[in-house]
Amino acid sequence: MNAAFDSGPIATLAFYLASALTIASALIVVTQRDLVRAVVALAMSFVGVAAIYFILNAEFIGVVQLLVYVGAISILIAFAVMFIGDLANAGTLSQSRLISAVAAILLLATVIFVAYNTDWTDIKDVTDADAVAGLTGRYEVAGTSDDKNVISAVNSDVEDSRGGALVDGSSHIGPALISDFVLPFETLGLLLIAALIGALLVIRGRQKDDAA
Repeated sequence: MNAAFDSGPIATLAFYLASALTIASALIVVTQRDLVRAVVALAMSFVGVAAIYFILNAEFIGVVQLLVYVGAISILIAFAVMFIGDLANAGTLSQSRLISAVAAILLLATVIFVAYNTDWTDIKDVTDADAVAGLTGRYEVAGTSDDKNVISAVNSDVEDSRGGALVDGSSHIGPALISDFVLPFETLGLLLIAALIGALLVIRGRQKDDAA
């Protein structure tokens, strides 16, 4: 049942390598003064995160990570860097770097504290049939209880059954985005467009001030 999720030595090694790539690239992003190299390091950090998704058998999220962040966000940031006229002085250290460093350390400490003190449940320890079906098996919506869907485990030969979240959850994401979550989805697209236009206007204003 959970054999596909057993982590062997190769998967463990790949996970540590991807994590090391992600962390090292992120450190380069925040310490590199050359904006072009920082953008490349940011893209490599996104690639490391995508590799972690693939190792965790979340292929759909991994592909989305590559398409959206590596293929779109990184290119968008690269174009923003190209609009900066003074690249030599654009990478100067901020006056608030000490405050930023303290905030980052506090955030990291919080994440480590929460992760260490959380009682994580291994997928092998899940014994409830419905929970196992919702994760790695086949299930169907059996009814409603307090306006919430009730998952019930079914056999794999049931035609209308759905695959577990760790098996085939991507087939339900598309219909959900264009039905129940169409408004947040479209709002997010408009927000990204507004942020892009605002960034271009800010850069254009700075260029006019420098020319004056």
